[in-house]
Amino acid sequence: MFLRKISYLLIFILFAQVLNAQNKKSENENKDDRKLITGVSFDFGYQIPGGDMADRFGNNYNIGGTFWFKAKNNIVLGLQGYYLFSNNLKKEAYSILDNLKDQNGNIVDQFGNYSPVLLSERGYYFGIKVGKVFILERKNITSGILTTVSGGFLEHHILIENELNNIPQIMGDYTKGYDKLVNGFALQEFIGYMFIGKRLLTNFVIGFEFTQAFTQSRRSYDFNLRRYDDKKRIDLLYGIRISWLIPFYKKEASGFYIY
Repeated sequence: MFLRKISYLLIFILFAQVLNAQNKKSENENKDDRKLITGVSFDFGYQIPGGDMADRFGNNYNIGGTFWFKAKNNIVLGLQGYYLFSNNLKKEAYSILDNLKDQNGNIVDQFGNYSPVLLSERGYYFGIKVGKVFILERKNITSGILTTVSGGFLEHHILIENELNNIPQIMGDYTKGYDKLVNGFALQEFIGYMFIGKRLLTNFVIGFEFTQAFTQSRRSYDFNLRRYDDKKRIDLLYGIRISWLIPFYKKEASGFYIY
């Protein structure tokens, strides 16, 4: 459902820009105008966890988007959000339901039968970023090395799915006692390359991203620990991020529109 909504949003934005371009009249553009860029991007990331997060989860994927603004002095501002997910869990995550399992490692449902339970990672991040593009060539005044820092909010938890919905201990609000929901303030650094070309498919950002989040449990009681989890956590994420960028120009560049 989330992926479908993102896809519909991107299609709508692209379609709106095509219609807008057809209705615009041709006009000349000063070369300096192209330094001022606003746009949106569709982002994809692959991350490796570190710190306390590595005890619970393996590598994850994430998808999201960023609203970009690049000023004429190459200062960049951005509003970013992404959804992270993975089926790669570690031993600590798989142990959350140990107190519900029998000696063979199975969970019995309300009818006395073994019932399957699926566990996976879910979470999200949103934040505000600021940075700068360091231009490498005078011929291309919109592309170069991009560095940013970001402050935001990271949350993650273990998604517990009982397909038959027949295990009372993990139905409804009882799930909250097992899902290890944590969140907190996060810092993020990025270094990579921003390229703004003359065609839609050639506009991109790619680089390395490092996230440090200072999180703690947001559940009042942890059934697995049989107490409130008061641990202060440092969750780390290292990864590669690729963004397909759709810039919006107010004027034409060299006789054609760029999107």
